[in-house]
Amino acid sequence: MKSILVACTILIALPGGAFAADALVSPPTVYDWSGFYGGVQTGYGWGRVKSHDESKSTGNSDWADTWNSNGVLGGIHLGYNQAYDSLVLGAEADIEASGMSGSVDSRFAGNINTKIDVQGSLRARLGYAMGPALLYATGGLAVAHFKTHYVEGTTTDSSSNTKAGWTLGAGVEYAFAPNWTTRVEYRYSDFGKFTDNPATDSGYLYPTHMTTNTVRVGFSYKF
Repeated sequence: MKSILVACTILIALPGGAFAADALVSPPTVYDWSGFYGGVQTGYGWGRVKSHDESKSTGNSDWADTWNSNGVLGGIHLGYNQAYDSLVLGAEADIEASGMSGSVDSRFAGNINTKIDVQGSLRARLGYAMGPALLYATGGLAVAHFKTHYVEGTTTDSSSNTKAGWTLGAGVEYAFAPNWTTRVEYRYSDFGKFTDNPATDSGYLYPTHMTTNTVRVGFSYKF
């Protein structure tokens, strides 16, 4: 978390002089989207966690539930665009600290709290440029690190899982100065399933599946 905040501070501070000069220039009517860029983003996510128990001996299940997971997230992104007239192709990677979490009182394993603390993605971007505005779709690999805590009376347990899945979304980006853009983006992510065997219900496995919806706003500087 600290490293992400430091990286964001450096990214903002380094081109500070350029930003001051660019801010005095009117937004370009024609913008060259080609080139490398980096920036920061923040947003909010809401998701659904689905879990059930599964007997280690018989495979039978006698509990299942779905609960919400919500929270603020933010981090940095790096990418490259190549423009072909109005068509813009690109690739982008990001990493974020996340506060998305949610809990449920299960029937046998006690209170279950599932949290994403770090997530990232590696995506392709396909966009259509209209002067300083870019409408784009994006999709690719999504990765998240999950921490899950189980509490049943005096018995507690925890797990740590890293899962890879996929993400798909769309956004609009606007060049408000020669080297600066701002964006709004929505993405849906499916991180797949992980399975725990908590000490609070040691005779059962707990397969868990999480999906998220996120809205982000961000700023990018083109090098």
